Amino acid sequence: MDDIKCFFYSMTTSDIINSVVALAAIGTIILTILMIRESKLMREFYTTPDINIYLEFAEASPSLLFIIFENSGAGTATDVEFDLIKDYSFYNDYDTKMLENKGIIKNGIRNFYPKQKFKYFISSLSEDFEEKSSDSIKLNVKYKLQNGKKVCKFHELIIEEYLGGGMHTPGDTHVRQISYRLEQIQKDFTKLTGIIVSENQEKK
Repeated sequence: MDDIKCFFYSMTTSDIINSVVALAAIGTIILTILMIRESKLMREFYTTPDINIYLEFAEASPSLLFIIFENSGAGTATDVEFDLIKDYSFYNDYDTKMLENKGIIKNGIRNFYPKQKFKYFISSLSEDFEEKSSDSIKLNVKYKLQNGKKVCKFHELIIEEYLGGGMHTPGDTHVRQISYRLEQIQKDFTKLTGIIVSENQEKK
């Protein structure tokens, strides 16, 4: 302890100034390294795609099931391919547009841009609900980043996990509200038509 005190007491003003400058230089170097690292992470964020696949029910009818392919990242994915492991099991016999034959699933896509989205109709769950809702879809998506790195992501879409949303009345979206208003107009029109027909029959 005494040695440390002696060391500080023996330092001249010039030594103290040099020490402060050295510490400031070290601090500047550390801050520069941190800023470079943060800048690199920001560049990676703004050039990295993130392709996600999920299910969605129609706004106007909760029985209509769609599958969504969306690049929610900030970069463009290239040479995108989809490997369908398990398709939906309850297509209609007349439905030739099974998932394996639809757009980007069948052909892939060379450039999947940020915020770009593809939406495909799967089925209506209004009939055989229990059986259809217990099904799932499994697939891999493969794509390249701008630096050439390859990404492979597995998705298992379990329909049961998306159930229970239902419809709000009149709804919290423009589409649902328009649908609700049209339904009300149709009901009112039907009532009015019934009253007119009833009055005409009474006059006769």
